[in-house]
Amino acid sequence: MQVQNRQWLIKHSIVVFSAGLIAILAGFYRLDMIIANFFIQPELEKVYYYSREITNVGYSIHYFVAAIIGLMFSKLIYPKTQYFKNKVSAEENDQIYQWSLFLMKALLIIGVLLNVLKFLFGRLRPHASENFNNMNFDPFNLHHHWHSFPSGHSQVAFTVAAIALLIWPRHKFVFLGVAAIFALTRITIHQHFFSDMVAGALFGYLGTLWLAHIWPGRIRILTYINKTQA
Repeated sequence: MQVQNRQWLIKHSIVVFSAGLIAILAGFYRLDMIIANFFIQPELEKVYYYSREITNVGYSIHYFVAAIIGLMFSKLIYPKTQYFKNKVSAEENDQIYQWSLFLMKALLIIGVLLNVLKFLFGRLRPHASENFNNMNFDPFNLHHHWHSFPSGHSQVAFTVAAIALLIWPRHKFVFLGVAAIFALTRITIHQHFFSDMVAGALFGYLGTLWLAHIWPGRIRILTYINKTQA
């Protein structure tokens, strides 16, 4: 993942964004309603219940807590605990600090921007719409039923996946695949349309890569180190 190469990142972003835009437009045209109606079948009732159990993995609070724990460990616990000093090198501890800080800031920055888009678009969620009509919009509506586009859970899943693949690039397809599964649960429980999920995934994935590209200091060095070790 050559995030420090601006030319590569621009080309990669164009390809990913173009593919995502085609999927979003297909969703707006008909695919959103086709998929929503597919998952309402009685035969898929178990899929709904399983999805309800795991969909909350997409809540950002889990990852904010993980980031805070990483920051506390590296700055408060590690310097005062000989046991951890024997197990974790100073460089590894610095990596824990840098990536924990980046995780927190990426979730905050991208999450705020995404929620602004939700407010501006004002799209009605599938479960609140009649016959899964995907063209109900009421911009600037503050009610959460009108915050369907883009999907926040999808954005969080792909933000975390993008950070994970920057740290462990050899397993990038695993991270992206897991993020896609969690994002898909938002469709199966009718909290979001297909196009909402794709838009959230694009925002989380590309937003994180660009933040890693422009972020000053150690995050750029760490990304480069892990890239060369892939």
